[in-house]
Amino acid sequence: MDFKKLFMNDKAVSPVIGVILMVAITVILAAAIGSSVFGQGTAQSAPQANLDIRAGDIYVNGGNGADTAASVKIEHLGGDSINFETAGTTKIMVSVDGDNSKTLDSSSIKKDLGVLSVGDVKTLRLIEEDNDAGKDGPYIEDVVRGSIVNIKIIDLKTNQLICDKTVRF
Repeated sequence: MDFKKLFMNDKAVSPVIGVILMVAITVILAAAIGSSVFGQGTAQSAPQANLDIRAGDIYVNGGNGADTAASVKIEHLGGDSINFETAGTTKIMVSVDGDNSKTLDSSSIKKDLGVLSVGDVKTLRLIEEDNDAGKDGPYIEDVVRGSIVNIKIIDLKTNQLICDKTVRF
C-alpha cells in the first residue's frame, strides 16, 4: 500500500467539511433564535379581577333637578386587588346612553375607591350634589332614571381592560 497516495487522496474531505459547516450553522441559528425569544422577558398583564357593578342610589331634589346624586356599587368578587389610589395606575371610563365617554382617573376617584380588594363593596359617585361642587373630579352629569351607563375599568400600565359592565338606573 502506498501511504503517499493515501494521504494525498482528498476525495472524502469535501462532504465531511460540508456536514460540519451545516451543523455549525444550525447551532448558531438555534442560539440566535433562542436568545431573541427568551431574552424579551415576561409581558406585564393587567390585574385579573371579577367585579360586579350595579346601580346605586339616584336622588333628585326638587322639581328642577338642581340637587342630584347618582352612584354605582362596585363589588370585588375575586382576583387581584385594583389600585385606584396611585395616580396613573387605573382609570374608569363612563358613557351614559351611548354618548361620548368621560374619564375618571385615579386622582379624582381615590377617595371613593382607594384599593379595591376581594370582598370589598365600594360606592363610586357619578354625580356630585350641588353643595359639594368644590370637590375634585369630573363627574357625570347626565345620569337620570332609565339611563344606561357603560363603565370600563382600564389598567394604565398595560392599557388593558379589567372590567366592562353596563348598568341601568
